[in-house]
Amino acid sequence: MKIKTCGVISTLFRVFFLISICAPVGIAGTVVLEGARLIDGTGNPPIEKSVLVIEGNRIKTVGAMGSVPIPEGARVINLRGKTIIPALINLHGHVGLTRGLEQAAANYNEENIRAQLEKYLAYGVGTVVSLGNDQDLVYSLRERQRAGKLPGARLYTAGRGFGVPGGYPPGLASPGDRYRPQTPEQARDEVRELAPHHPDFVKIWVDDDFGRLPKMKPEIYQAIIEEAHRNHLRVVAHVFYLCDAKALVRAGIDGLGHSVRDLPVDQELIAGMKARSVFLVPTLARDESTFAYAKGAPWLADPFFEAGVEPAVLATLRSPAFLEKSRGTPNLARLETAFEMARRNLKTLSDAGVKIAGGTDSGPPLRFQGYSEQRELRLMVEAGLTPMQAIVAFTSAGAEALGTKAEFGALAPGKIADFLVLDADPLEDIRNTEKLASVWHEGKPAKPVSASPRL
Repeated sequence: MKIKTCGVISTLFRVFFLISICAPVGIAGTVVLEGARLIDGTGNPPIEKSVLVIEGNRIKTVGAMGSVPIPEGARVINLRGKTIIPALINLHGHVGLTRGLEQAAANYNEENIRAQLEKYLAYGVGTVVSLGNDQDLVYSLRERQRAGKLPGARLYTAGRGFGVPGGYPPGLASPGDRYRPQTPEQARDEVRELAPHHPDFVKIWVDDDFGRLPKMKPEIYQAIIEEAHRNHLRVVAHVFYLCDAKALVRAGIDGLGHSVRDLPVDQELIAGMKARSVFLVPTLARDESTFAYAKGAPWLADPFFEAGVEPAVLATLRSPAFLEKSRGTPNLARLETAFEMARRNLKTLSDAGVKIAGGTDSGPPLRFQGYSEQRELRLMVEAGLTPMQAIVAFTSAGAEALGTKAEFGALAPGKIADFLVLDADPLEDIRNTEKLASVWHEGKPAKPVSASPRL
């Protein structure tokens, strides 16, 4: 009789893992991770053999082995050969409206949002900003999560965004999830209506979809920005055109939710963004998704992508009928050209010292939550950023733009213990951020989507 040794070992490993994460965390409620290479998210050089001490949901101490005392009674986990980075912060996502490949107002419910927040976290995204298109349910969910009653990635929201009647984005699933002011006075009134909900940003759309749709007028977005600032709210704009980006910066915008995609950025925009500390969220993964399926998107054969997608959705995406439909996308060549321009402009702005924060516009159909953020890291590096710059954009820079730098986004004493344990070093290859050994959120391990061995 042959014993299936591999299966037995695998089963025992899983049992050990479950016992280890469910067991009490040391006599003093402290856990110590030691031996990993640690990238703190600020751009500082890595600590090659680190010690990370966690008490409750926060980091108590971080430093090199030999310089950090191990608290008596702590549970110590050996991570030699691993790399630790902060959990990712997605500054531009959307939750609730999509189920499978369909977007509809009826999808916006707690069950769907909860599942999507858990999906984000499984891919290593510890925090997500739902940037517009939200219904009022989002505020109660945000509060419940702050009270520890809703799992998954930490949720922030812009609530209802601001567009124009019949404007961008086309085909929105719910007519009630966006304001559409037609006068400056109406715009100010609607900002005042939004403000008591304490949204984390105000979102506006300034785009005409290659001239097919009406675009928000300057006097409208100027009124929104001024009234938002009066109410101590910051404004992020969806943009496409260079001329709009420059006008919005002059009007006092706080962040640009996409790259400029029609023309090379110029010195006027660079100087304005730097002078006013305007941040950029490039969303390259979003722009790639607009044309990539027509070519047979490369991620359709990626096991890391497959692990987080329903089999029926995957079958549709791989079908000849879907490929043929994708090839009929309007303005396909222009969308690919826009993506290339976005990549070039990201590199130019980064080199010039403009603040870059990570985000993807994931959540609508064909923009897969969690995977898109991992894909964005790769695209940022392919655009010319270093792996360290891409990691900083998705960690400490994202926290700074969100206004939560004191709480999370870097691995430092006092901050919330949100981090990823990787099987390989992302500074050698940014794709190694996908090699998730474990995801830690608020000091506790969560189940990652990766198929690599778990802690």
